[in-house]
Amino acid sequence: MIANDDELRDAVALVNEHIQAIQDYLGQNNHDDGKIRFPRGFLRTAPHFRRSLDFIDSDILKKNISYALILLDTFRWLINRTDIAGTANEMVIKNAIILMGSICESMAINGTRGIIGKKHSFCERANRMAAKGIISDDLRDRLHWLWDKRTGIHIYELSHQEYGAYDIADYNKAVTITKDLRDALGLFYT
Repeated sequence: MIANDDELRDAVALVNEHIQAIQDYLGQNNHDDGKIRFPRGFLRTAPHFRRSLDFIDSDILKKNISYALILLDTFRWLINRTDIAGTANEMVIKNAIILMGSICESMAINGTRGIIGKKHSFCERANRMAAKGIISDDLRDRLHWLWDKRTGIHIYELSHQEYGAYDIADYNKAVTITKDLRDALGLFYT
């Protein structure tokens, strides 16, 4: 057990040394004995996430969103518990933002079924949600920002280099937007 910051630093140093030794030994090769146990207790469970998605009326969608949120926890672990940096860090952040955009899209489409037609783009749906008072104008604008960031999923359409395009502030903003949309839809249906 770790009881203080000094013990934390010692434990991290030991883990770092051993993980590097494993990598030095294996290189790019796979080996069943070379798998590191992912720490238990960080990833939240699908039932945990489903409890906050009561406004979604499809059990399948609710389950699939909860699985996507577990993947987001995995990205969050990489960002917060490792020193992954440079391009790799930005690509983790990019993929987390893309996933949050997809989660928001799913929540918005399901959460406006029977209120807003299926044929609307995500941004138009956000506009209509704001016009109907389901979300605030501020949240609408932030959803537009998220969707614009999410367009990075289409690598072939990018006209700019992605390095330098994603940072931790973008990730944190996307997390807040996703939670705010979930909360707004939950409130709308209570």
